[in-house]
Amino acid sequence: MKFFDSVKTTLIKKPFDLNGRASRSEYWNYWLFSQVSILLFLYFSLRIKFLLIFVILTCVYLIIPGISVTVRRLHDVDKSANWLLGFVPFTLSAYVALFVFSITQDSQTSEIDLFGILLIITYIVGIMTTSIWYCFPIFMFLTQKGNEEKNKYGDPVT
Repeated sequence: MKFFDSVKTTLIKKPFDLNGRASRSEYWNYWLFSQVSILLFLYFSLRIKFLLIFVILTCVYLIIPGISVTVRRLHDVDKSANWLLGFVPFTLSAYVALFVFSITQDSQTSEIDLFGILLIITYIVGIMTTSIWYCFPIFMFLTQKGNEEKNKYGDPVT
């Protein structure tokens, strides 16, 4: 599938479609498009501050089709979307940590809290290590060639 056809399919034709299968090219072309889009908006938002709202809107807009195409890609290698549920604890714990660390910060003191910094670094390394360990099989599934025969998720992608 050509680059813009993949993006068009994911964003316009099947943004909420969790059924069926997606080819490797459809998935990776959309992934590249979403990453480049976000990076471009981030770059320009560093120069023009009010564009930061577009970065947030772009991320929100691209996440639903991204989940959809990921589910369909997993279906192509005969894997369930339940593999993605493992991300929930990592994502939630990262947001909880950001919230907790941001409200416990005392902006009045100029002292360096070595214990707090060590705690944050340990937490970040732990989450990253566990996330990478969990993401490796999913990455392997996303890069595998899809099943050439019909599976329980539908006919092969042409």
